[in-house]
Formats: sequence, structure tokens, C-alpha cells
Amino acid sequence: MPKVTLMFKSRDNLYYEFFIENSDVHIMNTLRRTILAETVTLAIHDVYINQNTSVIPDEVIAQRLGLIPLRVEPSELNLTEEAAAVEPDLKRLYKLTARLRLRKINTEDATKVTKVITVYSGDLESIDKKTLRPVYDNIPIVKLGPKQEIDLECIAKVGRGKDHAKFSPVSTVAYKIMPTLNVKDNCTSCGECVNACPYNCLEMELGKPVLKSLGLYNCDLCRICVRHCPEKALEIEPNNRDFIFRIKLIGQLQIDEILDQIDAIFERKLDYLVDKIEESINEYLKQTTQE
Repeated sequence: MPKVTLMFKSRDNLYYEFFIENSDVHIMNTLRRTILAETVTLAIHDVYINQNTSVIPDEVIAQRLGLIPLRVEPSELNLTEEAAAVEPDLKRLYKLTARLRLRKINTEDATKVTKVITVYSGDLESIDKKTLRPVYDNIPIVKLGPKQEIDLECIAKVGRGKDHAKFSPVSTVAYKIMPTLNVKDNCTSCGECVNACPYNCLEMELGKPVLKSLGLYNCDLCRICVRHCPEKALEIEPNNRDFIFRIKLIGQLQIDEILDQIDAIFERKLDYLVDKIEESINEYLKQTTQE
């Protein structure tokens, strides 16, 4: 079974690294694709513009609003419920929505010195969800000149990354396969491989090159060290069992919420697969008995 032996996180709790032992490439890729395309988030989907006298067209403003990441607490909107759902349900989807409003007027007099104001994502106000807010308050939406106004309402809906990129909760999700270094008996301890490594991953130990600590972490299997060995005594290959899994969050979901959703999605997909296999077996047995 895969085993997570180490986790690193950044101070802003948006970047995480996991060291996973005894796993497989296909499991890592399934995990990566699930986080990227299957997890459920909330994003602005419908925009009703009551007034827009700015120089930006309505459809451009609507697109900018849709790309603003939104955060809502699980106590108010349980997105894991949708992640675990087998089929779409209109009643459930109707509950998993939220409304926002944006109204801003530049009251400056056009006859005086022109003063332009910028409308930011932080100016969005939640109507029906107390904890709903933009992840970042400083995303510019539109600039308003004197006497210009914008007044609109938005409906945020749930979705998955495979539906649209705005629903994806991560900006980066990737895995790195850990390397395995093999040194043959004809190694002469010349140190050419150590000097050739562009990332200083190798070091000499008891007359042999080794990958240790940060060297093991930084090695990207470029094999420059192998090509510089005069005796061809070096081999470096991916071990395909140990991995570093990296996630860079945008902020709609926290890491524990993503892991809960992954658990629910995997369980749903496995149950679906088992049901389909059982249906196929039963259908085959019916056909054989009839014959």
C-alpha cells in the first residue's frame, strides 16, 4: 500500500509536497488527474448586468468575473456532497449555488481633473451566503471614469475542472519519480560525474558517487553525469515506486477538503466500476443459460 512519509507545506498553506513510498505511476497519475479535473469548486457562471457604462463590454466583464476564485466554508456549502454524487440532481445543484452583487459608481465630476477608479474583486458582496468571498480581493475587474457606473448580479455554481478551467482548485499538480543510482565495479572514483552534475546532486562517499538528501530531491534524471563518466560505470533510472507529489492550490479549497473529495470520488468511481462488471457478468450468464 502507498505510504506518505513526509509532508512539506508553505507558510501561506497554498503549496504542498508529499513524499509517497511504495506506489505506482498509474496511481500517481490518477490522483493528479482527479485533483485537476474531478474535484468540485464554486465559480461565477451567470452574470446579470443591470447597468454598465464603462468602456469594457458586458461579455468581457462576465468572463473576468467567472475567473475570480471563490471560497465558501463547508459548513455553509458542502461541495463534497456533489463530488460523491453519481448522477446530476437538479434539487441538489440548486442548493449548491450562491449569489453575489457588484455595484460601483464613480461620482467624480467630469469637468474637473479626471479621476479613474478601479473596481476590484473585493468589491463583490455576497447576498445569500455569509462565508462566500473572493479568495483574493485585489483582482481588477474594470476601471470607471467620471460618472460611469456598474451594477450587476452574479450566480455562482458548482463545477469540475473538466467542465471549465475556472472550476479547477489548483494551478499546479505534478509528481516527480525518485531516481535510483547504480555504480558498477569498474568505477575508478575519478569524480567526473560529480563535477558534471548541473544541480550538484552527486557526492563522493567511500570512493563512489552517491545520491543523498537534497541531491536525491533535486535530481531530475537528466543523465548528464552518466554521459560524462569515462568508464561508463554509472546508471541512473527512475525507480517507479517512490514519488514526490506537488500541489499548488489557488485557494477555493483547502488541502484537507481536496483529500476528502478525492476519497469520495474514488469510492464513487470504484462502486460504479464494480456495478458495471456485475451487470456484464449477469448478462453473460443469462445469455449462456438461454443457449
